[in-house]
Amino acid sequence: MMRKSFSIKIFSATSLKILACAFMLCDHIGFMFFKDVLLLRVLGRLAFPLFAFFIAEGCRYTKNKTRRFLSVFILGVICELFYLVFTHTYYGNILLTFSVSILLIYLFDALIKSYYKSKWQFVLLIFTFALSTFAVYFYCSNIGLDYGFFGVISPVLAYVPYAFESKEKLLNVFDKTNASLLLFAVGLFLTIFSKNALDSQAWCLCALPLLALYNGRRGRFNLKYAFYLFYPLHLALLQLIQFLIDIF
Repeated sequence: MMRKSFSIKIFSATSLKILACAFMLCDHIGFMFFKDVLLLRVLGRLAFPLFAFFIAEGCRYTKNKTRRFLSVFILGVICELFYLVFTHTYYGNILLTFSVSILLIYLFDALIKSYYKSKWQFVLLIFTFALSTFAVYFYCSNIGLDYGFFGVISPVLAYVPYAFESKEKLLNVFDKTNASLLLFAVGLFLTIFSKNALDSQAWCLCALPLLALYNGRRGRFNLKYAFYLFYPLHLALLQLIQFLIDIF
């Protein structure tokens, strides 16, 4: 009688995204109401890596690239407008960061695919990708996006192994999974050092073991748009609570 194989890959994409939402909620509750509770801020550091990794995963499986980008970008613009209205400052929120990541991923994917089709197109896209990356670096350095340049690049690094066509056998499926997580970890390290926040941001590395348990499946429920909406809605709710506390 054959024994059923046991896998430690226990987390689906949906379950990890739910965890990411919970960690982000803890972070913002701590920031707004319990600034002295370090645990809430530490848990919050785990949110960015989980969301960033699944930006790359989403780009792998999306059937409508334009809609995916616009969903993130437009929601990011709306959130930024609220920041400007209520705080009179530019923030460069995380949805804008991820929308730029998505564009760079699409451009890198086109770059790799052009190698198999047209060498001239490949050379042109190399320059385009390099110029775009420099433009993103310049923007992050002078204007700013949440988590900075390496925050933008981290999802791109996670996507890199999957951009290569399987027929070339450069990487098999097992190697691609591990290479993706390894490159993503490099992106997180660079993000930590670029922010000069070793005392707090370094906790984001604790998300890597959770990602190592990812089973590559979406999960039972498709909550894609719910995750997009969670960011602005939970911030609006917390701001409302803060407003009511200030009144009473």
